[in-house]
Amino acid sequence: MNSPKCPHCQQSDISKLDGQRAVCRSCSKVKRCVFQFCWACQREWPRNDSTTNSCMLPNCALRAALLSVKLISEPESSVKGCPYLRACPGCHALLTHNGEGCPNIMCPHCNEEFCFRCLRPECYDNEDYDDDDDDEEDPEPCVIVDNTEILQHLEL
Repeated sequence: MNSPKCPHCQQSDISKLDGQRAVCRSCSKVKRCVFQFCWACQREWPRNDSTTNSCMLPNCALRAALLSVKLISEPESSVKGCPYLRACPGCHALLTHNGEGCPNIMCPHCNEEFCFRCLRPECYDNEDYDDDDDDEEDPEPCVIVDNTEILQHLEL
């Protein structure tokens, strides 16, 4: 398992405190003050909130779930290698794929359809795409993206 890293300096010289708080010793030395961050959502701990051990930053649980390193590993799955959890591009509900059939899923909360692999609303796997019009450009290949793209889209 990878050792946890500081979200600011990406080094592993950290100490986990009570609850979700952690301290980066390297950043604390450089900044000449204690640099604390949330272990779960990987964001700087609010300086005025050092009395609580639970992260009060908005969407901490959603961000932590999307930062999880767990990947779908079933060999026959059309989404093998994808993060286990995705946020729906429409309503941001956390979803997973059952591993059966094509990579496209429909969100049960808002009915948004998207590809679990590349997160695009319309995705055509190169093998299954029939190009009837020779003048159209080939679609972009379906490539697994990590959850950082959806985190940026959600501004988390």
